[in-house]
Amino acid sequence: MNFKTITTYLLVALTLLTVFTCIKIVTNSKNEFDLAEEHLSRNELSKSITHYARALHWFLPFSKTPSLAAEKLWAIGQKLQTQNNSVEALKTYRILRSSFYSIRTIYTPGKKWINLCNEKIAHLMAESFTNSQKNHKITFADKKSQYLILLEEDRPPFTFPSIMCELGFFGWVLSILLFIFKALSPQGHVKMRPALLFISSFFVSYSMWVWGLFNA
Repeated sequence: MNFKTITTYLLVALTLLTVFTCIKIVTNSKNEFDLAEEHLSRNELSKSITHYARALHWFLPFSKTPSLAAEKLWAIGQKLQTQNNSVEALKTYRILRSSFYSIRTIYTPGKKWINLCNEKIAHLMAESFTNSQKNHKITFADKKSQYLILLEEDRPPFTFPSIMCELGFFGWVLSILLFIFKALSPQGHVKMRPALLFISSFFVSYSMWVWGLFNA
């Protein structure tokens, strides 16, 4: 088996892996969204919020479902706020905001929603603070401004671990494929030298991937 054939097989395998992964993400997001809609129709807000957040977590660029889930969470937060249920409204806005932060890598999706949630969270927290204080030494506007500064402070994931995570993922997948096509003979015998090389590269790449996940 020549290098060109191996490269073709690898490209086909990686393409199929990418396609199946995207299909799984889109399908899971849609299933979670449908579950959320069912709970919302029965006025089970807590369960619907949970499933809308899960639909958002299964994020894929250009997929419509996460955007629809964000709109639903925002609408629920606003409805709770108009009903003077500030505690649950605050919780919903925080879930929406944290959902986008949980899926960011080297870029942050949903910045519009994050900014809107920052405003709402700061407003509700300042309102709660001033209502609980008998001596209003700090005004509502000042407290809201303080909260906004804290919320808008950008703490992006560490770029290096994120890059290492992505490189590690493709590295261990590639190591498995190379082991199959280069370390095994057509008769099924293991070629020791390439086998040791690709097994070593698998463990190194897998370690990079896990390390990146925990440190990004």
